[in-house]
Amino acid sequence: MSDSDKQKQLIEEQIQVCKIELVELQKTCCLNKRGEKMTGLIEEVERLGRDQLALETMAPDDAAAFIVQLEAVGAKLGTLYATCCTPTREPIYAAMFKALSKIHLRLLRLQHGR
Repeated sequence: MSDSDKQKQLIEEQIQVCKIELVELQKTCCLNKRGEKMTGLIEEVERLGRDQLALETMAPDDAAAFIVQLEAVGAKLGTLYATCCTPTREPIYAAMFKALSKIHLRLLRLQHGR
């Protein structure tokens, strides 16, 4: 397995972590309106980097486009976190932000050939 393939596999694993945590968050949320936002975000996470991860080799511009998608997901997640009504869900948010950060670091490696 090439280093690029390994990085992609690790990225896909972190996307799944984020999705699993989002599903858990949605199940425990008591506000229907927020649940709708979470459904949309789950779908966005499922599509995260799909085109770029399908490429045999991810060029720097492809990684940059993926990072833009990652930033959008992070911003929406941040909005949900900032407006959450209970601190008991903080570990769920922390796990998702950690997963997004790991994805970002791996994308930087792919982007800069490290």
